[in-house]
Amino acid sequence: MLELRQVGAAYGSSRVLFGIDIAIAEGEVVTLLGRNGMGKTTTVNAIMGLVALTQGDIRFSGERISGLPPYKVARSGLALVPEGRQVFPNLTVEENLVATAADHGRAAVPWTLGAVYELFPALFPLARRSAGLLSGGEQQMLSIGRALMTNPRLLILDEATEGLAPRIRREIWSALERIRRHGQSVLVIDKNIRMLGRIADRHYILEKGRIVWSGASDRLLSDESLRTRFLGA
Repeated sequence: MLELRQVGAAYGSSRVLFGIDIAIAEGEVVTLLGRNGMGKTTTVNAIMGLVALTQGDIRFSGERISGLPPYKVARSGLALVPEGRQVFPNLTVEENLVATAADHGRAAVPWTLGAVYELFPALFPLARRSAGLLSGGEQQMLSIGRALMTNPRLLILDEATEGLAPRIRREIWSALERIRRHGQSVLVIDKNIRMLGRIADRHYILEKGRIVWSGASDRLLSDESLRTRFLGA
């Protein structure tokens, strides 16, 4: 579904990515791991057209998307839950959910308002509340719901549970497990190796802008030296 081939990216004269290769198949949950500052968010921004490539190619469903503006990348069937949530603070919860609603993935069972409220019941009584008045956890639920309302073929979550209270983290992880069972393809960045190992099929580790390891969950969870060396976990 998604393929990055020898992708490089930079901010001005500062190179961040150095020829990385990533592939995600239909229905897979894949993680991008690494310590802070290793290039994870830059990789996401490169996929979404928010940073220009210095080399390589990105393809989605066989079509080249590198070089497209972000709105065309989104229309192709990708949706990003960005780091920091970035909800529309002056719109209500429900207005946030319907503002960008679409069916980019032409889903057999599309995400609807009802489905999002079922996934995140805490949002339903807040439907008429301004998003700017929500807690951080509520905003994260809203950000995920807003992305799902575009019915993407691939959902990308950047730092899915960072800075959230433990109870809210558990709700987010539970929701991601249900999203997986829905058949949704997902690329997720997070630091909770134990939970990622439960829900993900495969993992990539970034170190200084290069892919230094990739493999399945059982290999990642069983290799303590690997986790210590590259993740500090």
